[in-house]
Amino acid sequence: MIRVNLLTGAKREPVRRAPTVRSEGPGGSQNILLIVVLALSVVFVGWRYYSLSAEGERLDTALETAHEQLKKVEDDRKAIEVLKEKKAAFQKQIDIITELKNNQAVPVRLLDEVSRNLPDFLWLTSMQEQGNMLTFSGRATTPNAYANFYNNLDASPFFVDVGKISYTADRDDVTFSLAAKFVPNGKAARTPPAGQQGQ
Repeated sequence: MIRVNLLTGAKREPVRRAPTVRSEGPGGSQNILLIVVLALSVVFVGWRYYSLSAEGERLDTALETAHEQLKKVEDDRKAIEVLKEKKAAFQKQIDIITELKNNQAVPVRLLDEVSRNLPDFLWLTSMQEQGNMLTFSGRATTPNAYANFYNNLDASPFFVDVGKISYTADRDDVTFSLAAKFVPNGKAARTPPAGQQGQ
């Protein structure tokens, strides 16, 4: 059976479709997560840059302070070296002055002790020194004057090892040479012989 549509000219009513609900796909949540990660990365990088900048400034300050302290230590060390050199120079001068004073005192003491031990009627014609050993040459008018000089030197605490070198006696003239060792600080008191102790 054949059907003919006679309503071709009539207006068709639009077909109503059911409303559709669009839901976001998995790509939307990933974009939000990516944005959050990027924001956190920017915040972390900024914080890290600030921290490193602050640490760099602190290290620069510490380095500058260390350089200043090192310079101060070097200056102090140089000052100490200068003071040590000055001290050594002063000590050297003190040693020289002390040595000169000691050397000056010995001849004065020697001449004083020789003059104290010279008896009357005796005079020295020469006195030679070699180290601490002295050689006296002189003349006397009597043998007693020579004997007194010898005994005086032997009894003096400033002379040891007194010995005769030569002796020539005429009727009114005695020529002699004596040797003795000079002790600037004096010798220890002699111990008397055993037979003389307690007398």
